[in-house]
Amino acid sequence: MSYGLEISDEHGHLVFSTLDITWMQIDQFDVAANASASHDYPEVAGMTIITQLQMVNNPPSSQEAYAPEVTVSGTTVSVAPYTGKTSERVIIMVLSQD
Repeated sequence: MSYGLEISDEHGHLVFSTLDITWMQIDQFDVAANASASHDYPEVAGMTIITQLQMVNNPPSSQEAYAPEVTVSGTTVSVAPYTGKTSERVIIMVLSQD
């Protein structure tokens, strides 16, 4: 391994390596309820991009609460309410892996 981290157990057996699947956090952004957003990350071109979504508020008990649709296309992450639905405020975390 030319870079990274390896962790071994007490017997010297490898139990974790950063060559395993690890993800780097690229960005985190807030999207208001019923809003759309789009962010481009050209610095990670050629890498795999995934997102993690977290709803900010607890869902109301008297109605359904919808998270928006998140799409990744190339180096662009887009967030928008599903057609015909409202969406709650969310935090989007953008992760990448080489």
